[in-house]
Order: sequence, then C-alpha cells, then structure tokens
Amino acid sequence: MTAPEKRDCPEFITNPRRFHLLGCCGTGMGALGVLLCQSGYEVSGSDIGFYPPMSDILARSGIKTMEGWKPEHLDGLDPKDTIVVVGNFCRRTNEECIAAMERGFSCISLPETLYHFYLKSSAHRIVISGTHGKTTTSSLTASILDHAGIDPSVFIGGEVLAYGCGAHRGNQDYFIIEGDEYDTAWFDKVPKFWHYAPNLLCINNIEFDHADIYKDLEEIIGVFEKLVRDMGPKGVICYNADDDNVCRVVKSASCECIGFSLNGKGSYNAQNIVMHDGGVSLDVVDKTGNLLVHIDSPMTGRHNAYNLTASSVLAHQLGVSADKIALGLAEYRGVKKRQELIGIVKGVTIYDDFAHHPTAVRETVRAIRARHPHNRIWGIFEMKSNTSRRAVFQHEYPVALAECDEIILSAPYKKDDLPPEQLINIPKVVEDLNAMGKHAQLIPEVDDIVSYLASHCKTGDIVLGMSGSAFGGLHRKLKAVLESEE
Repeated sequence: MTAPEKRDCPEFITNPRRFHLLGCCGTGMGALGVLLCQSGYEVSGSDIGFYPPMSDILARSGIKTMEGWKPEHLDGLDPKDTIVVVGNFCRRTNEECIAAMERGFSCISLPETLYHFYLKSSAHRIVISGTHGKTTTSSLTASILDHAGIDPSVFIGGEVLAYGCGAHRGNQDYFIIEGDEYDTAWFDKVPKFWHYAPNLLCINNIEFDHADIYKDLEEIIGVFEKLVRDMGPKGVICYNADDDNVCRVVKSASCECIGFSLNGKGSYNAQNIVMHDGGVSLDVVDKTGNLLVHIDSPMTGRHNAYNLTASSVLAHQLGVSADKIALGLAEYRGVKKRQELIGIVKGVTIYDDFAHHPTAVRETVRAIRARHPHNRIWGIFEMKSNTSRRAVFQHEYPVALAECDEIILSAPYKKDDLPPEQLINIPKVVEDLNAMGKHAQLIPEVDDIVSYLASHCKTGDIVLGMSGSAFGGLHRKLKAVLESEE
C-alpha cells in the first residue's frame, strides 16, 4: 500500500553542478543520468550490477560508474554542489544512502528530480499512464511531435531506438513522460506519477499489477483516482473508453475528459481496423464520423491499435495536423523488447518482448500470430517480475500462453523469501497447459532452453521470448548457436 500523500520535498540545492545516482543501471535511473548529462550536469552513479544495454548507454554518455553500495563512492563529492538521487531499488539500509544523508547531501528521488528540474518549468507536461502500453504510446507520441518539428523532451522506461536510450533533452516546453504507478523511494512511498503534475494525461488501461506494492485492484484504482483529482480543472485527460476501470477513474476528474475507443464508445474511435502480416491499418474518426487520420503502421496487435489511437488523439490535442500524425506513426522506429526482431537464422525467427503480465503475454502472442498466421510459435516465458513470481495470476498464465503452439517456462532466476503459498507454482502452470492439449514443459536453465530450441526448431518456426528483463541473454544466445550451425 502507498502513503496517502507524497512527502513535502526537503530543501535541496537548486543550482547543482553534479548528480550522483544510486541505482544508476536501472532503466529509469539510467535514463535520468542521460537526461542530466544532456542538460550539462556532471553525473556519476553506483549499482550492484552493470549489464547491457544500460551499461553501454551509461558509458557512451560519459557517466562515471562504480559497482556496489559503498560510502567511499561519495568521497570527493561536495554536498554543497552535488545532489544524490536515490532509486526505488535502494532500501533504507543501503550503506551508500545512509552515508549520503549523514554527510549532508541533498537526497531526493527520481520523480522529485524530474519534477523540480524539468517538469515544473514545462508548459506541456504530457504524462502517459496505464498498466500496459505506456512505453509504446509515449514513444509513438514523441515520434509524432518530432515529425511535426517540435522535438519534445522525453523520459521513457525503455530503449527508444530513435534516441538510443529512454531519455532525450529537446524542447522543454513539451515534456513526454511515462507515468508509472510503481513507488518512488523508501522515504516517499507513493506512485511515481503523483509527482509529475500532468496537464495532458493519457490513461490506456488499468489492471491489477505490482503485487509487491498493491494488495488488490481497488488500491490501484485509488491511486489513479487521486492522480486525476489532483489535475484540477484546467487539464485534459485522454482515456480508453473501452476499459471499465479507466471509465470509473475519470469520474473523479474535474477537467475535460476525452475518450478513445476501438468499439465506438469514445469521442474518437478507431474504425476499419485491419491486422495483417505487415502490421495494422485503421482510421481514427471523431464522434461525428469525420476522419482525423488514417494510419498505416508496421506494428500489429489489438493492443497496438489502442496505442496508435491514443497517441493520435494526444497529438491532436496538442495541435498537430493529421498529415504530421500519420507521418510520425509511419516513421516510428520502435522500442527495444517490444516485438523486437532479434534475427532470422536458419529460417527461425526470434522475437524479444517485455510482456510479463498475463494480459500483455496474451496480446503479444496474438500480435505475433497475426504477423505469422501459419507458422509454429514457440512461447518462451520467464516469470521474473514482482507480479509474475506471485500466485496472483496462477490461473491466468495458462490461458494467456495457450495460444502458442509450444511453450517452455524457465525457473525464476533468484530464490524468493515469500511464503510458498504466495509464490506461483510453475509446474502447475505447465500441468494446466498440457491438460489443455498444449505441449508445455519446464526447462529451468536458460542455456538448456537454448540447446533444446536449437535442436528442435525447424525452418519457419517463430521463437517469442517474453520476460520483464534480459532473460539471461536467451535470444542472442539462441541466435549465436543457430548461426554457428549454418
């Protein structure tokens, strides 16, 4: 459960020379480091592990990195000109964090940093939220504004191919940020997006997620309701009118609310939706039936039809013309781990996707099926995220994965200290899938999965590896093994 209000931010240096990031190799903290570097600050940071792609991004940006949590990492830093940013991965027992506070450094969170040094001065604070689609919708909207000549500043929780990372310092009047309901820091246990003060908010969908923080869907709905209440009467909310939970939340708003829909329920509706092996085409029309924009996109899947529609409506609210919206969507370059094509080797096509919530797994499999309707799909899934490791979706995962032809589950990469009854039973997921007539198996180790796939995949097969992390390098390991056999 979150705190009822975000903390009053303590006094901090308003004109720092340097930032030191605790947890700098995380997706969000690394992106913050890049943004700060692009803004002219000196940046250093520490973490307990460094791995690509973020380690490479940090190195390219000139960020000095140090491994482990050690008080001596602060030696040589001056509390009079340095702010320490504490990531939500850090706990109150973190030695380096304790030392920073004891030495008198200004210690603030990632969301507090973003608000005070970027968002507070931005005329257009565009926050894109929801359980699914935040990264894609944010980067789609950025692509539209880029092609409209606006060059927005961007902060997104994924590696956007157009920028080479998740951050970009552009026109400060327009700041696009992914609004996450995950918590802020150990000293400020509230959703990140409570700090962002949107004046243009998108809510894509709302489901139960982040089971390590929220006990049920009602708690998540509650934090979204506060988000929209806090906007005041001058903002605008673009929301998914097909999602009952989202519709419930926007009733709390005092500002203008504009619905988008794939089912004719919104002020703007997607019509003539055609999924094909090359992507998706659709028309976005207003409630009187007038065409806003026709979209042809290489993306596929019903979830991406929502993302495309949402980004179009957001851009329209910002005054972008229809031709620029269409151009920005057509030229969109994508985000790593979102239906990312790793390669085609020996006729085997390998995809990497971030899907880990059962809804995301189901929709990703359906999207790949739409792209490859006649091919055998191998669904390889790692239950690593805080939600997927828990038993809360024990019955939903078999249903989500059952649309694959072959299914392989891996063992969690780490041991959990949760009671056994709270942990997902992976062998039971496999058992349920086999009872549904599917061919499913548990292969605990990534290297063993790679060996199995290399010996069993045939020309025309599709390997879809889904994980909220790097999945132990599964995708590129498989690609390398197949290449060695050519």
